[in-house]
Formats: sequence, structure tokens, C-alpha cells
Amino acid sequence: MIRLNITSEGFSEERFVTDILRPHLLSFNIYAETRKVLTNRKLRKRGGVVSYAKFKNDITQWFKECPGVYHTTLIDLYGLSNDFPAYASTQTLSPYERVAAMENALKADLNFRKFIPYIQLHEYESLLYSDTDLLEEWLGLYNKLPKDCFNKIKNSVTDQNPELINEGPATAPSKRILTICDSYDKINDGILIIKEIGLQKIRKECKHFDGWLTTLEQLK
Repeated sequence: MIRLNITSEGFSEERFVTDILRPHLLSFNIYAETRKVLTNRKLRKRGGVVSYAKFKNDITQWFKECPGVYHTTLIDLYGLSNDFPAYASTQTLSPYERVAAMENALKADLNFRKFIPYIQLHEYESLLYSDTDLLEEWLGLYNKLPKDCFNKIKNSVTDQNPELINEGPATAPSKRILTICDSYDKINDGILIIKEIGLQKIRKECKHFDGWLTTLEQLK
């Protein structure tokens, strides 16, 4: 059995690994373990956006604890601390060029041969826009939503690509959902909707995510 450690940004990403990625990867003889980023060492609190120094210290410690294990990350570009490698120097690049350059810079800085960097474009919630009809149907069960509300958001970006829904404070994928449905629960609703959509549909719609998952499936 191949072991894979995943450093997750927060509770929703952690649940995504345990409930969706782990069962999927088991069919490839890969067992995925996850833990949230350490935010307060003294209080042993984990989960949330932290400075790069704290992030690096936490993940490097895990490298030392498990030197023979593959490691990857599940962190969002949206809200990422601006001291992450190549964050400032890549701001003029296209989204896919930028995230690739930042992942390469992260890999170079951490310098661990079994590390596979992954930064979600632009936010975990972008995966939910892989099926906007289902997203509207699910959140519309207990809320009155404008017709085609999420489809209109998806249609507003190039190629109707969920990963290109941008990272502005009011326009990030999760912020747009909350503007329409303020009862949206990032952890519980998000996971259940993604389960309904299914990885196959998500991979078809989100090429950066698909590339990462393909890499993980091919670990030997």
C-alpha cells in the first residue's frame, strides 16, 4: 500500500480528503492521510490561512516524521498568504500559468523529493460549479434561489470554466454562493454536493484538479 500525506487548508478540505479522495485512491492501492495546517502551535490548533513560515515549518516537520511517504497539499489560491513563494512575482500571469509557477516555486523551496505541490484554482468551492444545476437544486431545497443563479456565474467566465471563477473578496466561488444562499454550510453542504456531482464530472470541468488527481493515481 502506497502512503500519501495531504496537508489540508481547513475543515472542508480535510473532509474532502477523508470522504471522497481517500476512498477513490484506495482503488489505486494508495492510502491518503490528511491533517490541517498548524495555525497555533501552543494551543495545537489547526486549520485556516497562515503565513508561509508557519506553513513551511508544519509541512517540513511532517516530511521529517514520514521521510519515505509521498506528500501533497490541498490549499486555495484565494486567501493564500502573500509571502508564499512566487506569490507576488506571478500576479500578472494567466491563472493556469500562475498556479503552475507557484507550485513549482513551492516544490523548489521545500526541496523534498516525494512532494507533489497542489494549489486549488481559485478556491475549493470552484469544484461545486462543475454542475451548477445540481448546486442550485441542492441549495434550493430549503432556500428560495433565483433561477439559473449559479449557471449565470459559470457562464460569465471564459469557457464556462469553474476554475476561472476569480479570487476577489466578493467574487470568489464561496462568496458568490453565500451572496445567493447565506445558509450555505461550507463543510457539510459542500461535501454532500461534491459527492452528488462525482469526481468524473469534476475532473471533466476542472483540468488543474484533474491533473493533480491523475498524478496521485499514478504514484508507485
